[in-house]
Amino acid sequence: MESQESNVALVNFLKAKENLVLSERDKLFSALSAYWLPFAMRNAGCSDEELKQCAKNAVYRLKLHISYLVESFGLDLEDAVLQPATATKPIRPVIKTPKVELDLQPLTAPEASDHASQPDLEQLIHHEDDGTFEGLFN
Repeated sequence: MESQESNVALVNFLKAKENLVLSERDKLFSALSAYWLPFAMRNAGCSDEELKQCAKNAVYRLKLHISYLVESFGLDLEDAVLQPATATKPIRPVIKTPKVELDLQPLTAPEASDHASQPDLEQLIHHEDDGTFEGLFN
């Protein structure tokens, strides 16, 4: 499958309404935060302690997803993890600054039930980038 075809398949999967457990937004933010949240927090100037905890959480989520992939596709865990992966091109660091201030401190039980303090996720989406994906949806 060519790169463009796999991108289209990915976008179609993310937009599919068949999986009512996770919305398109949930799928997207879950994947993005597991890969990139520690780097975003470093760019935002968070403390070393916060960065290490965030990185540990990201590694944990990635390990869970590895297990999910192994189970879903009948893979052997050792073969799946030990198989070398090659990058097609280097990944550039993220240099955009966040548009929204977020309080990334862990919530206590009473705070967790207070949804009023939750940021509007719509503010986190950079709509000026929407044109990048237009071709994939047509």
